[in-house]
Amino acid sequence: MNVEVWRDAHGTEWELVILGDGDCLVRQGINDLDRADGDVREGVEVLARFADAEDARAFLWDEGFDPVRED
Repeated sequence: MNVEVWRDAHGTEWELVILGDGDCLVRQGINDLDRADGDVREGVEVLARFADAEDARAFLWDEGFDPVRED
């Protein structure tokens, strides 16, 4: 399993999870509003499922997210 973190201009993070069989899912990560109001324990929600990582990345870009680079 591989996880990529994506963030929009408002600080919302979604995660692209690439499973071992190549299937993918996009799940809601933690956002700044969750941290501020104490809702970080609400859990994550699966937003979409894909059979291909490139389709999932295209979805994230269309939704206004960019990959977070961890250097």
